[in-house]
Amino acid sequence: MSYVLSGIAIIVCAVAGGFLAWSLVSSLGWDGVGGAIAAAFLGMVAATLLFALGVLAGKALRLLK
Repeated sequence: MSYVLSGIAIIVCAVAGGFLAWSLVSSLGWDGVGGAIAAAFLGMVAATLLFALGVLAGKALRLLK
């Protein structure tokens, strides 16, 4: 996969992870600095998992080497 496609995939996973984390933290009613720290941490974890799952799916479908 080219560097451009990898960059796009990272950005897409980061946005999706951030949205998932923000949704979870706001649904729990957390706000302020604690909510921001929790959202940042959860967003990074979610983005990493989404990217890893995407790579695994690409390899399973033989789209990636």
